[in-house]
Amino acid sequence: MNHLNRLTWTTLFSVAFCFSAPAASPKVGEAPPLLQATELLQAPPNARMDATSLRGKIVVLEFWATWCGPCVAAIPHLNELAEKFKNKPVQFIAITAEDRATVERFLAKRPIKAWIALDTNNAMNKAYGVTGIPHTVVLDKTGKIAAITYPTFLAGKSINDLLAGKKISLPAGGGPTVPGENEKEAPPLFQVLIRHSGYANSVGWGRSSGRMTITGFTVDWALPIIFDTHHDRIITNAPLPAGLFDFNVIQPRNTDVDPGALMQEAVKSAFGLTAKWETNQVNAFVLKVKETNAPDLTASPTKGMHLSTGLNSGVASVWGVGISSATIASFLEDRSEVPVIDETGLTNRYGYDVSLEWRQKSWDKPNLESLKRALTEQLGLELISERRPVEILAIARVENPEPEKKR
Repeated sequence: MNHLNRLTWTTLFSVAFCFSAPAASPKVGEAPPLLQATELLQAPPNARMDATSLRGKIVVLEFWATWCGPCVAAIPHLNELAEKFKNKPVQFIAITAEDRATVERFLAKRPIKAWIALDTNNAMNKAYGVTGIPHTVVLDKTGKIAAITYPTFLAGKSINDLLAGKKISLPAGGGPTVPGENEKEAPPLFQVLIRHSGYANSVGWGRSSGRMTITGFTVDWALPIIFDTHHDRIITNAPLPAGLFDFNVIQPRNTDVDPGALMQEAVKSAFGLTAKWETNQVNAFVLKVKETNAPDLTASPTKGMHLSTGLNSGVASVWGVGISSATIASFLEDRSEVPVIDETGLTNRYGYDVSLEWRQKSWDKPNLESLKRALTEQLGLELISERRPVEILAIARVENPEPEKKR
């Protein structure tokens, strides 16, 4: 059951992955399987993307997409590295399977300091066995693969070491794997797994085509993802298990079975919980239109969705294309931790382009008054406090039945 048709914003503030199709992956120490693009943007006129032209350089191949929140969140870090090494033999190449129009529209508002390799036939994604994005492959000066990792694990020291001819060792990237899987074992055809995590912090989550992976989460913070709701719409009437856990659902990719539904039953069974949806009268915000011609809420002309956030020097920001009013309401609910009900009536076919800024010192301490003012002044929307009936997920412990008395 999809109660909110929402995005979970955890992916924008932690390491996370967006999943795609699996394939065989090259390994560190091997030659790259393919270096080509259907089209190369932001490169010098005579630039070539092939092994011969790039030999002698450190090459950072970044697989990404405009719609992938974790990919967008990693852009400032990669841009900082690109700027730091702009006068050194280091080349950053961002590889996406999207079309030129989509990418250029994104780059107009969110610059990337790299060559942009369009992989519209998915040849490079398949050749590198990319199972999740963002996914980073680093080549050394000899043209061999030096690291396969997550973009934020790559630091200036590693690049300097490669420039000096040294080897590097970075955590593996490309998406969480199934615990216990190794090269000698065939991958599971079907699996629903919950286990204590080997990670000390939350790694991230993703779901696609019948699959779900949540790595290094407490039960408390996994529940909104598993039950597809907001944290403020869950009431827990029993203590939850302590510690971090991994949650995995693997199914054939052509299945129509919701991985969330499978994991819901697994969580209830594993931890002895019940989960029941109830309608309660609660304090809520109602999102409404105050001005229809606000400058930063314009209809998107083409299909496609992307949203990213930022926080810099006390200014919080949200920017996106193809954003629905329901997505705006979902974001506002995560920031306010109060249910937000969308009554804007905005129904543009492809959504809206959104740009919003307000004063805020940290994400942990929301400045609701500043956010509400910005919402009205910049997007022509308003939040109104009201008591409303809202579906709430009540979590409780399974009551143990009394043992049958002996006769």
